[in-house]
Amino acid sequence: MGERIRIFVGAYGSGKTEVALNWAFSRAAAGERVAIADLDLVNPFFRSRELRGELEAAGVAVLAPEGELAQADLPIVVPAVRGAIENPDVHLILDVGGDDAGARALARFAPFVSKVPHQLYMVLNDRRPWTGHVEGIGATIARVQQSARLPVTALISNPNLGGETTPAVIKAGHQTVLDAGREFDLPVAYLAVMGELAEQLLPDTAGGVPVMPIQRHLFPPWYEDPTRFAPPRDQRSRVMREQIRARQAAPLGRPKQN
Repeated sequence: MGERIRIFVGAYGSGKTEVALNWAFSRAAAGERVAIADLDLVNPFFRSRELRGELEAAGVAVLAPEGELAQADLPIVVPAVRGAIENPDVHLILDVGGDDAGARALARFAPFVSKVPHQLYMVLNDRRPWTGHVEGIGATIARVQQSARLPVTALISNPNLGGETTPAVIKAGHQTVLDAGREFDLPVAYLAVMGELAEQLLPDTAGGVPVMPIQRHLFPPWYEDPTRFAPPRDQRSRVMREQIRARQAAPLGRPKQN
């Protein structure tokens, strides 16, 4: 598809920032000129700006306050974001925080985004109480669209229980998203799955939807030992331990760059 602006919205716990980050890294790896705008004004813990060093090292421009203003709100970055929206050479990713409350930040840019080919993805995790059924998904979409002043164009299925995610969890949750897509006449663009689990899915699990293998990049500050939430024998446990050790060893808690 030719859309160069991709917007990721989703209720708290949907995993939309992780999906947005994975998209940014993959586009940069493909040689594209990429920028990610952190418009998350709702969640102070899972923001794409927290990975500024890693993103910039990968060639992704980060449009978010920095330095002493790193936790500041939207007005500081409005000119940069609008410039990226209007720049035809930039593949722009908008990481929009929360649900309808966070989507209000996007409304500021709606008149400019609407003039450019774009996709507005609603990332859905059926294991969150307000998006665990078709009716709740419909209500969430309606609230977000009203606040953002832009229509949702596609869904991204991201069913998970963190370290306790299994292929069965993914299959059941993805079916809920497929049902919602049919009910609201919205395509399901991708099924997002942690990389090692993607290899365990049965051929019919995705229902014809492309699988997007993703890696986890963000951890909350109290998540000193995330492996306690995953069985030691699980491959995810090993990867998470390595990530935490790297963060603890690096200055300012960030992984060292190779």
